Amino acid sequence: MSLYLPTELLDKIFSSIDGNDIKTLHSCILVNRVWCNTMIPYLWKSPFHLAIMHQTEKLVPAYFPFFSKEAKHILQLHIPSTSPIFDYPMFLRELDFNEVYLLIRKWCDFKNNATNKFIGFEVFKQRGRQTLLLLQELSKLFMLKCNKLENLSLDTRSIRYGPYGNLAECMLLTQYPGASHCLAPLKKFVSRGSYDKDAIFRSMVHYCKNIDEMIIEDNDSTESESLVNLITSQKRLQKFTIGNWWGSLSKILKSLGNQWNSLIYVEIHGCHFYNYLDDSSTFEGLICCKNLETLKIEDCYNLTNDIMKPLGNTIFPKLHTLYFSNYRVIDDDLGDHPYQGIIQNNDQNIPDHPYLALITIIKNSNATLRNVRLNMDLVNYPNIISICATYCPNITYYKARIQNHSEMNQLLQLLKSCTQLEQLEITAEKWDSSVSIGLPWEIDLFFPEIGKLLPKTLKYFDIDGWSCTPLGLSNFLKNCNVDIKRMSWMCYISSADYLDVIEKYAKLKGRKVNGHREKKEWGLNLTLIVDFD
Repeated sequence: MSLYLPTELLDKIFSSIDGNDIKTLHSCILVNRVWCNTMIPYLWKSPFHLAIMHQTEKLVPAYFPFFSKEAKHILQLHIPSTSPIFDYPMFLRELDFNEVYLLIRKWCDFKNNATNKFIGFEVFKQRGRQTLLLLQELSKLFMLKCNKLENLSLDTRSIRYGPYGNLAECMLLTQYPGASHCLAPLKKFVSRGSYDKDAIFRSMVHYCKNIDEMIIEDNDSTESESLVNLITSQKRLQKFTIGNWWGSLSKILKSLGNQWNSLIYVEIHGCHFYNYLDDSSTFEGLICCKNLETLKIEDCYNLTNDIMKPLGNTIFPKLHTLYFSNYRVIDDDLGDHPYQGIIQNNDQNIPDHPYLALITIIKNSNATLRNVRLNMDLVNYPNIISICATYCPNITYYKARIQNHSEMNQLLQLLKSCTQLEQLEITAEKWDSSVSIGLPWEIDLFFPEIGKLLPKTLKYFDIDGWSCTPLGLSNFLKNCNVDIKRMSWMCYISSADYLDVIEKYAKLKGRKVNGHREKKEWGLNLTLIVDFD
């Protein structure tokens, strides 16, 4: 008597399988017909991602039988008369245009190389046209057949294409029949690269109202109104990321206020704030989002206290993650100025760093704050590490630049206060030394004290920019009573002496070294990464 599991139970089991584990997915298909019928949708959920991972272009022809007669004729496709067992396009749930384009290009290269011994300019033109035609036909097919697209990525950053067609036109999915049905359930939307985003956003407003996560990057003369309309049309937007946006951010960030009840994650990176466009009202929309859990503002330019003040005046009771880094650069707001690029802190004519706003956010977050990353020179943010130590005792992840004695002493205070710390990352581009000996021997003086103060909960300790001597490392490990799982630091010239210290430490503590990796850095330095059991 054969035993069959109900399809509902199989669905629950199959949903827990790693979507990238193609061997397991394929093995399930071979069990019996019920397993096959239940597993096929999982295998064809994100087929282009799997094909890219396994470097095979054979996926592309699998969709040819579903093309219209007209498309087959235009593309000169010779397809066997046998029909596929399953309607594969209907199972698609994740569509990444970058993956689709690269896979089509790979298939075209394979096909043309087999028929053209000499690769000339005409052949390259033929490939370009053929690639875009295939991309267009696949886009039509997916909009017509797929009934529930969940993730859509229009990312063209790594695509290199010639003047043989309009790639952006292929990405305007709403022009194809069935788009309204296919795009309505969309949950995640990504837009990266230089193309006409304005047209894309305008067209999506009418169909996509259920997006949970939105990632928008690379401003290329896009007007903000279309993006604002896309944001405000969502029923329950939870995560929003905007990056590399060199234009007015005020309207975009203000529109987040429409998602005040659902928004939990906001990331702003690589963006340029302008004094004549962005002011104290820029974050007015964000301060309404009291359910915010994660706020990341990194690698941004010209943020000032005036712009960030509303955030400092707001309490986010659920905020547990705060990432921040900001640079000030010369721009048109400042007129003629003797400096260029990133400017110094002592120039009185330049807007101030958002120090007061940032420390107020940290103080207001208090015990809820658990993940902090401050990836900039802290000379413009005096005592900010001490403030984290005093007000945020429950921090589990901390990253900061430590580049002078004051910051080092603040770090020691943090290690005493934050007894739940699990991961510590230290970076340093320079070291302001008041003595002549300098690095790495000066770091050796601090290392033993750091080892003594590391909390028992620490599992990962990574140092980028500090180089210690083998003796300094040895003294650190002697004082360290923590079972670290991974540690990395910068070595000078050779790692052999450092590894010898590690082996002696492991033997003394009864621990096992699982392995080590070396990463080449500038000059003669390298970073040594060691994993313990």
